[in-house]
Amino acid sequence: MSELTLHEVRERLVAAGITGPHQSHSRQNNLSHIRTMLENDAEGSFGLTGLDRYSVGEVLGFLAEITGCSADLDAVEGYDTIDPERTVTALVEAGRRLGEEARKGGSLLTVTGHPTGMLEHHIHIVDSYRGAGGKILRLREEENLNIGNSKHAEVRYIGGVGCLADWGALKHTHSSAAMEALLEAEPWPDLVLGDHGFAGAAIERGIPTIAVMDINDPALAVAWAEKKDVVIIPMDDNRAPRTYEPAWRLIIQELTQNTL
Repeated sequence: MSELTLHEVRERLVAAGITGPHQSHSRQNNLSHIRTMLENDAEGSFGLTGLDRYSVGEVLGFLAEITGCSADLDAVEGYDTIDPERTVTALVEAGRRLGEEARKGGSLLTVTGHPTGMLEHHIHIVDSYRGAGGKILRLREEENLNIGNSKHAEVRYIGGVGCLADWGALKHTHSSAAMEALLEAEPWPDLVLGDHGFAGAAIERGIPTIAVMDINDPALAVAWAEKKDVVIIPMDDNRAPRTYEPAWRLIIQELTQNTL
């Protein structure tokens, strides 16, 4: 498979709505997520603490630094945007970080709260990480985690990627509860690839993390602003799975540099 140029990645991701003008969340939706997070909403905090010491304007400023969206609180109409250059730069950084850890034989836990968007993307990365010498963790596989209101909740691993499951159904979740339950087991991973509460709970415990952050996931922006050990990839986390090919291919190109 031929290598993609950064220009090709950028253009294809913009065309798919993964970066560039946002096609999923309105500006008002993004601002409302900041406000509910600061009101100590359990889902919106992603398992991170101390978020309520910031103002709406401060958090929007953090988001603007990462995504390139407007930092103007009075801008409330239409849809927001993610700067494609920031997305591509973050994909390169994530790939390099994964490659460094794989070459050391480090362990990776890959998890997603958005299986309808990110699962296929992450499976490709897991395969390449393993091929580059890294170890893949499946913490608490086949265990009932006893979280939430369901009689049965587990993290089901598909291609090495963990997703919250309720018997036969993979679940969309922002909650940190599943990841907190996973991290009751040891050993902890050397690196986490995740999103939503899976990423937040890892960051809260000081585990180096690569986090996919949609534009309405402000808790992760706060963690980044606090200089936590996190690489943030700003992009829509729930587009058609096939459209993420340029993203995972770019990550893998960087991951496999000097490892083959």
